Amino acid sequence: MIANFHINYNTKWGEQIAIQLQRKDKAETIVCQTYDGKNWQAAIEIAENETVIYKYILQNKEISNPEFGDDRLLIAPKTSSQLFIQDFWRPANEVGNSFFSAAFKDVIFKRGKTARKAGRAKKSNKNKVLFQLNAAAISQQLTFCILGNTEALGNWEKPIVLSDKNYPVWQAEVEMENPGVNVEYKYAIYDPTKKEVVEWETGPNRNLLFSFPSENGHTLVQTDENYRYASGLWQGAGVAVPVFSLRSKNGLGIGEYTDIKLLVDWAVKTNMKLVQVLPVNDTIVTKTWKDSYPYRAISVFALHPMFININAVADLKDKKAATRLKRKTTELNKLEAIDFEKVFAAKMEFFRLLFNQEKISFSKNKEAKNFIEKNKNWLKPYAAFCHLRDVNGTAIFQDWKKYSVYSEQVLKDLCSPKSKVYDEILFYYFLQFHAHQQLFGATEYARKNGVVLKGDLPIGIARESSDAWVAPHLYNMDGQAGAPPDFYSENGQNWGFPTYNWEEMSKDGFEWWRQRMTKLAEYFDALRIDHILGFFRIWEIPTDQVIGTMGVFNPRLPYSREELRNFGLYGGLSRYTRPYIRGHFLREMFGEDADYVRTTFLNELKFSIFELKEFVDTQLKIKTLFANDDNYAGKKHLEEGLMKLVSEVLLLEEPGSKGAAFNPRITLSTTRSFKELTPNEQATFESLYNEYHFNRHNEYWRQQAEWKLPALLQATDMFICGEDLGMIPASVPGVMQKLNILTLEIQRMAKGDTAFGEPEKYPYTSVCSPSCHDMATVRGWWEEDYERSTKFFHLHLDPNNPAPKACTPGVVETINWQHLESPSMWAIFPIQDLVGMDAGLRRADANAEQINDPSNPEHYWRFRFHMNLEELMNEEELNEKVKRMVVQTGR
Repeated sequence: MIANFHINYNTKWGEQIAIQLQRKDKAETIVCQTYDGKNWQAAIEIAENETVIYKYILQNKEISNPEFGDDRLLIAPKTSSQLFIQDFWRPANEVGNSFFSAAFKDVIFKRGKTARKAGRAKKSNKNKVLFQLNAAAISQQLTFCILGNTEALGNWEKPIVLSDKNYPVWQAEVEMENPGVNVEYKYAIYDPTKKEVVEWETGPNRNLLFSFPSENGHTLVQTDENYRYASGLWQGAGVAVPVFSLRSKNGLGIGEYTDIKLLVDWAVKTNMKLVQVLPVNDTIVTKTWKDSYPYRAISVFALHPMFININAVADLKDKKAATRLKRKTTELNKLEAIDFEKVFAAKMEFFRLLFNQEKISFSKNKEAKNFIEKNKNWLKPYAAFCHLRDVNGTAIFQDWKKYSVYSEQVLKDLCSPKSKVYDEILFYYFLQFHAHQQLFGATEYARKNGVVLKGDLPIGIARESSDAWVAPHLYNMDGQAGAPPDFYSENGQNWGFPTYNWEEMSKDGFEWWRQRMTKLAEYFDALRIDHILGFFRIWEIPTDQVIGTMGVFNPRLPYSREELRNFGLYGGLSRYTRPYIRGHFLREMFGEDADYVRTTFLNELKFSIFELKEFVDTQLKIKTLFANDDNYAGKKHLEEGLMKLVSEVLLLEEPGSKGAAFNPRITLSTTRSFKELTPNEQATFESLYNEYHFNRHNEYWRQQAEWKLPALLQATDMFICGEDLGMIPASVPGVMQKLNILTLEIQRMAKGDTAFGEPEKYPYTSVCSPSCHDMATVRGWWEEDYERSTKFFHLHLDPNNPAPKACTPGVVETINWQHLESPSMWAIFPIQDLVGMDAGLRRADANAEQINDPSNPEHYWRFRFHMNLEELMNEEELNEKVKRMVVQTGR
């Protein structure tokens, strides 16, 4: 049998369409032929009932880009002499592509186990058309159908129901009376219970014009795309809360994987379709409260053992230990906030007891063995890392006496069952296995209940991590990732992570990223990419500096000396590259300590012109001095002032350039150095600054993102959203749209020239939220600054009346309504902002609701939701209100 492929695609000069085929375990690529650059055709010989998996690709001399989506499936019919396949190209940037992700296809719109039967042509030798509609977004209770202007298509009155056997491709076979086919048709949504059409697709009729080579024995496969929804595109609502913040009756002072099921139950009750959490990877570096920071993972594959529910692992057989566990549970669960160190100590005590109790049975457990074997590539190095961290008393692997450099020999020495320390290795296998079982169990529960579990991909890894130990060449260990100054922090942020060596990572097709995404997809059907701007460029701070303002973008295009001359900077540049320290502002900075600072920390070069002494000429030296020398205890203001002096520069010399290239310092106009320039000099710096940060890199950073991000996106079919807040390069929106990544819209962090975001104008391809974990809740934000709140109130709530000083439940509810009524695909709410609509349920102190303070690098992540989830389930008034709001806004 000959299968004839045809696709209409308008190519450019130098481009061609090809087909990637997979048949009988053999892969091949066939180049299509064209007579006009628009109609592309190819033919292959196939057997009856043969299955062919295929996909169209666009080729030119440099690249080979596949069309969007899963592979296409073709099953050759028995009765055909020839098979004709008519397809449409599937572009990557279609709005509806999101519905083909796992979040929708496998959760929200997941079809039942029993496929719906479709209309089918009689068994005869007449020509047939197999109509196929590629569409995922449809309620589980409904199905698609087709109607047309011929008797075979029901004369617009008798719908032919399509089968969902190969969902999201819907099929119905129709017999044709004549070799010449000229029909008009439309798809519609059909209710099998009512046995009626409930929605016709909008727009003009579809047309099929085709001529079979003879009257009998052929089949045309007509695959259509883009069902036109009359009711509008789907919208949903969700709730966001970190796992560690969940509270239940059975938790041990911290949220646990098993609590996610309770949150899913609440989501179902309130008609929400998504539960969003923060990262859940292991962050145990110091075994102190500093490990509460969820964005500093010691392994991007290992789950956090702190979130394991002890009772779900096994019952403690030691009655005294069981009693102690019960007492400890009561004690820690009473705490308003997480006591990380107490919880960690308690959990590790009982984990050890359980491991010793269950060790023999665990070693023989088939599921456990399969888990260890499947995950051995990361699990063994991780377990070895944890053991070595424990015995050395530090996760800084460079300081280990033995095994500071990773090699396969480490695994042979430590992870062999014959090793003297194998029990310690097995202990970490044990924890990871149970973490996996509990989180995966919660994931399956969410999927079963039609709720999407959305995870979070941190932009960085811990410098003291298993990942960095195993493959340090993948990271720039001499740099620190962070963020430039923004809404969150006027001095920027220093996260301390090493940045990525993208060139090295690309050598195997970004395999590390593909594996990371694949692991996340085991537990999450949707994903938030933290700081997606980092895939365009990352803010990198030298390791000898501390404050974010001393960073530069990586990668970057520094100015040469010649370029600086073109802007008007001539002669020596030391005035701009060395800290600008003058006597006349020292007293303003340091007050009565000015003379002490001058004599202790500064050298006077000329009258009233100073430089920092060598022992404090970098921010790291200053930080180390004040942290370790008792003479400076309690003098934080001096430490902060000296660090600011270090940053009193306008140009940062490009490392390795030997004084030949420079980068303008971020927010340089805020420095004293800038303010004391002449007006002409200020204009020069403003000109080169604006060109550098807002024009120079746009195309360069676009190329960077389009080089990196596809590897992540193609690794899984997770639904992807990007956190694109802050200093956004001009190329970001276009790349996110092209790659079908939803944006994040936060009302108080407006994009563009408006003071506040306008939810009614948000794009459909976005996630909107009134606040997020990096900022105060609506209540906290409102009460921080009454002048700002008044401006917001008059602009977006009520122009005629005075704004309330306290944020009332009504204000919170109105803001939540605005977000639910927005065009955004998803409206996701921190749980605090939902409970904030009820004066009797919300916390008394609005400030206690904030999860993170990005301006504080030493922030303690200890927020706990103040109600047990079991209690929340019974708060009928609030639950009914939330459900009513969601339903009335069509979400």
